[in-house]
Amino acid sequence: MSTILSRLDITQIFCDVDNFCHQWENLWQQVPQLPSTMGEKRSKSRMHLSEVMTIVIAFHGSGYKTFKEFYTLQVFPGWREAFPNLVSYTRFVELMPCCLMLLCCFLHIVNQFQL
Repeated sequence: MSTILSRLDITQIFCDVDNFCHQWENLWQQVPQLPSTMGEKRSKSRMHLSEVMTIVIAFHGSGYKTFKEFYTLQVFPGWREAFPNLVSYTRFVELMPCCLMLLCCFLHIVNQFQL
């Protein structure tokens, strides 16, 4: 299957996304936060947000018609070395909304530099 993904450098995409996430986290820590409510539980994922974002970006360049097919046929069996903390497909789908806002910011910034 000839795809855009074969022409993309996943490592470079991950490095760019990871650098962006680190900068974002540094800025986020400087902003005063609202206090969290007592008893609020948030499960921490084994995967970093930058890993989730990289896989989502790769899917859009992959040529696969569905994300499930991409994840179960390409990512889960073939990218374990690149992403050693991969989660199940169901858990990954649960993580995807967490990266939406940050992914939009990243793509907006990348798009500004390419114009």
